[in-house]
Amino acid sequence: MKMNYTLSLYLGAPGEQASSNVAADIYFQYPDGSGMLNVWDEAGNLPSVGALVSWARLETKISECHEEHDRCRQKVQRVLPQGFRVIDITRRRIVETTDVAFIALSYVWGVDTRSPLLTATRATISGMKEDGGLPTLEMPRTIEDAMTISTRLGERYLWVDRLCIIQDDPKDKMNQIEAMSDVYTSARLVLIAAYGNNMDFGIHGISFTNIIREPEDDPLALWHTRGWTYQEAVLARRRLFFTNVRAYFECVQSTCHEDAYNSETDPNEFTSYELLMKEDRSRFEAFARHLRNYTSRSLSYQWDVYNAITGITKALYEGKSTFINGLPQVDFDRALRWFADLGNTSLCRLETEEISCPTWSWSAIMNRADQVRYQETALYGTLALWYKKDTSSFAGGQLQAVNLHSETEMDDNWSLYMAIACEQGLVGSIPTCWSPTTDSFSTICERFNMRWPDYPTFCKEAIPSAKWPQWCQKTNSLLPALRQGVLLTATQSGLLRLRERSPKTGLSIIDAAGDIVGELCGDVSQLTKELTAPHHDQNASYEFIALSLSGQRLRPYIGQERETKNYFDVGSNPLDTLPIVNLLMVGWRGKYAYRRELGWVYMKDWIEVDREWKVVMHE
Repeated sequence: MKMNYTLSLYLGAPGEQASSNVAADIYFQYPDGSGMLNVWDEAGNLPSVGALVSWARLETKISECHEEHDRCRQKVQRVLPQGFRVIDITRRRIVETTDVAFIALSYVWGVDTRSPLLTATRATISGMKEDGGLPTLEMPRTIEDAMTISTRLGERYLWVDRLCIIQDDPKDKMNQIEAMSDVYTSARLVLIAAYGNNMDFGIHGISFTNIIREPEDDPLALWHTRGWTYQEAVLARRRLFFTNVRAYFECVQSTCHEDAYNSETDPNEFTSYELLMKEDRSRFEAFARHLRNYTSRSLSYQWDVYNAITGITKALYEGKSTFINGLPQVDFDRALRWFADLGNTSLCRLETEEISCPTWSWSAIMNRADQVRYQETALYGTLALWYKKDTSSFAGGQLQAVNLHSETEMDDNWSLYMAIACEQGLVGSIPTCWSPTTDSFSTICERFNMRWPDYPTFCKEAIPSAKWPQWCQKTNSLLPALRQGVLLTATQSGLLRLRERSPKTGLSIIDAAGDIVGELCGDVSQLTKELTAPHHDQNASYEFIALSLSGQRLRPYIGQERETKNYFDVGSNPLDTLPIVNLLMVGWRGKYAYRRELGWVYMKDWIEVDREWKVVMHE
């Protein structure tokens, strides 16, 4: 292809038959005189962005998605809640039904800008069920525009939370909110009014007939910050976005803009709200992605926030896991390895009438404007079993293991790393018949697997606290203290010091000799301020408890740690990753421990720490 060419643009007033758009000619020519003339003519019939939505491409793509996209057409096994309501647009009324196809609206509530605006309450719902019970003059402008869009798309029924949930009826509100995942997953399409700061703002390209939509830095800025709107987008199979710049349609398989000058693209992790993407190597990786995105938003009400992310995780795990204070039980040990990106505030247990947010759960930092992140190291197994009190069978309660699940999976080669951890004394006083100094890694794996053929069996038989249920049923000494959100474990505890990392932000973990043996995760800004204050004792020690065993990838910039922190078998073969122990830095409030920060230490250094087995009640 010739690389040198000339583009010439000529602008002029439109002719008599032209539209309101500016007339233009674009000429394309090579230096030798060859080339195409008037490129604009070839693109003249392509849809463009004007004052109103250009529907042609959008309607074609939505229809194609419904008819041809296998992934988007998969049947969803969802149960809509009792008393589920939708707007019957044709008769302008609210109807109770679960037997009709419907679309849903996602928008920013904001504050009421005029009165009266229609809202479903115990006093108004009866009138709203009558024909014509939703008068145009009292309808929030955004919802009225959504009804117009629905009609344009041939849809009769629309779900909108303001009109379909009785806002002053706590029972109805709770029943509907807890089913949000089912509502948005069941909707044929979700309309997303991504621009505007309140429900009466309207939707650009629909009611703004004489306004050219001017772009701003981020047309989705406010909608992006709201907690519920994230869940609404993630759970939808199909999304139709309306910004102040353009409208575009996104489904599982592609993204299509109303104008032809934005090419159709595949969804990706930076632009898509897909529940589970092909880049996600596991359901937990998708969970971590959503939690990271979710906690970067402006979250106003803890209960709404908690319910919204729980709705996403329920849909993600498809009923295969229960959730313990926001953490999926099947991946509980992975889920414990969260940390606040900035760490601007200290953690404390949060209590409301509806929920308990213990410090070991990410929910403890809801509303802190601090993104929750996860360690990206491999996970090889837990070093402690965690228990909660279960009162479903016995009046006084009994202990129930939280991180024992038949479908829990560890990363590749987990048995080799846990075998070495057992031999090094990190999993209680277990007699072993293997050692890296006398055996090959393959021999160690064979012997370990003969003893414990799978991960659940290993946890039940090897972890010291696995026999606690029988012990506690006999003594009954700890159960009364296990209130909602408190977990019980027996794990190794040790004291270590901290030092500011330089030039990077954050804190290193150092041993008694002053050597760096690990680090805290994240910036830990608040703790760094405490440690660098003039009055602080630089030799102070902090308590750490062992969580689990992980592996750190051998990166090119790793120095002598590649040799000094690794294990080698009898044939001098190294492990593929450096074994590290995930730790919680804890403080104490009376008899309860609370989480301060997450960190890690090389396993070779952790075994040199003066450790003790300790019973911990963690709130």
